[in-house]
Amino acid sequence: MAERETQPDPDDLEAVYAAYARELWALFYSRCSDRELAADAVQEAFWRFHSKRPSDLKDSRAWLIRVGTNWLRDRGRRKRRAAKSVESLSHVPDGRDGPDEGPLSAELRDEVREAIKRLKLEDREVLVLKYALDWSSARIASTLGVAVTAVDMRLSRARRRLAELLESNNPNRSTDRTSE
Repeated sequence: MAERETQPDPDDLEAVYAAYARELWALFYSRCSDRELAADAVQEAFWRFHSKRPSDLKDSRAWLIRVGTNWLRDRGRRKRRAAKSVESLSHVPDGRDGPDEGPLSAELRDEVREAIKRLKLEDREVLVLKYALDWSSARIASTLGVAVTAVDMRLSRARRRLAELLESNNPNRSTDRTSE
């Protein structure tokens, strides 16, 4: 009869980390082919292990693998959704067009899309929620777990950064439309 591997005490986080961190990293790296992302998945799995301490835990390794794998999967989904949301911005009029002006030109739309991709995640997120998904500041605040005033400040800063990126790409164009 094969001897069953003894597991470290789940209350000894250092022992659990020493026993499984390298194995988890290798497994997560095999799933995502990104060293930093694999390390982030290991960190997230151990953070959740430390903060939640599942009471009915029978197999620490299996729990950590499941949590890290789910985190990678969820991150991939969020990334795909964010990419789709950025793409959807090309179909959103800027709200200042008059009846004869029409939506953004294809060239400007492409410039805006590329500039948005270069923004920090927090800036992209708030711009997409507000302008691509047409969410209110209150709904964004509720979703992100921040105050409405924080959302409005993030929107203001994100619009300013977007305007700066667009201006740096084409200094001859006025970006007043993006800095409202």
